[in-house]
Amino acid sequence: MNNKKKNIGRRQAIKGIGAVALGSPVLAASSWKRKNEKDDENKNKKELDGKTALITGGARGIGLASAEELAKAGANIVLFDVASDLEGVNYPLATDLDLANAKSKVESYGVKCISYKGDVRDRSALSDAVGMAVKQFGTLDHVVANAGVTQIGMMEYFSEKEIQTVIDINVTGVVKTIQASIPVMRKQNSGGITILSSVLGRMGEEWFPVYSGTKWAVIGLAKSTALIMGKHNVTCNAICPTVVKTKLMNNKYVLGAMSPENPTWEGLETLMKQWRNPLPMGAYKPNEIGEMVKFFASKSGEKITGEVLGVAAGLFARNTA
Repeated sequence: MNNKKKNIGRRQAIKGIGAVALGSPVLAASSWKRKNEKDDENKNKKELDGKTALITGGARGIGLASAEELAKAGANIVLFDVASDLEGVNYPLATDLDLANAKSKVESYGVKCISYKGDVRDRSALSDAVGMAVKQFGTLDHVVANAGVTQIGMMEYFSEKEIQTVIDINVTGVVKTIQASIPVMRKQNSGGITILSSVLGRMGEEWFPVYSGTKWAVIGLAKSTALIMGKHNVTCNAICPTVVKTKLMNNKYVLGAMSPENPTWEGLETLMKQWRNPLPMGAYKPNEIGEMVKFFASKSGEKITGEVLGVAAGLFARNTA
């Protein structure tokens, strides 16, 4: 009897082992499937998924190109643009249609986009746009202070209105953009700001004296903001592009002054290739500057602050520092 019970016990144990053994491939297959699903999820995840970026002057040019590069990486976007001509600016600015088209273009990358018609000289409009970003997307992770205008000519001929407009948009507008953004970033203890300066923020130029002065000023703002906000894990950097093919440069007003013998874009690019840059190239494309903006907004740029990046075909290679 005891032997019979032992045999029954052995058979049940063996049966149990068999069940576990038979179950193992099923468990392994399930685990393998979950792992593959997670790998696919990670593979499809973009670097800036869940992030939010606000770009001033976002309806066209470098602003729109920056928005596109950030959107391609998964960021939701707020496009802020005046979308109208302004007194004191002698060339056409973006329009309502430009802003609407920019929104559609950004959304084509599968992200969400808010378009906001506002003037960077109006801090309440900037604060409202920041509030909308946080309300809809939850965070404000990167701000691109890009809005700017130019004036070209001999200094003594600028009207008071022209001078003040350039300063108010290019300098005061950047100050107000930073002021509107940093309370949110300080609260969330993270974020980044990229300011668009210019090669003329690192050198003088006889035909762009006031514009050059404003671009020197915003480099100081970038460095000061980096010092103020570093303890809150917020970065601030400046980018200094040379000529970029945007409406800011590609208009009769600028081309006629810079390339009077051939006031066309082709004439300007021919002239540029005669400059003493190490790289004998023409103008940059807006997306090439947008890629630099994306770098500062990415994980690769999160520990870089207070820096000035020249994107200028090697123009600054002759600088002593």
